[in-house]
Amino acid sequence: MKTYELPDTVKELFEQGENQYRIIDYAPEMEMDNNQSMEYFLDYIGATADNVKWHDGTQVTLVHPDYEMMYVINARGLGDFFSHGFEISLHESDGF
Repeated sequence: MKTYELPDTVKELFEQGENQYRIIDYAPEMEMDNNQSMEYFLDYIGATADNVKWHDGTQVTLVHPDYEMMYVINARGLGDFFSHGFEISLHESDGF
């Protein structure tokens, strides 16, 4: 079973607003802890150093030049090392 409910780009993440995403994939290479799944998520959406305002392993704050708000992404497990969840919450910009 494979389920990838993710935005394709950073811009799409911002367009969709507050949301929850998940990956469920039992392929051996998808066995990850929350830090690794966050890195996978950021790579998948094409986040660059310009998008990442703050990164603390399982929590990341993203910005986008077309939007005034910031989003905080929290990586979490969904019960095993092959099921990964991501919560996206809106935060006001602090003048980045």
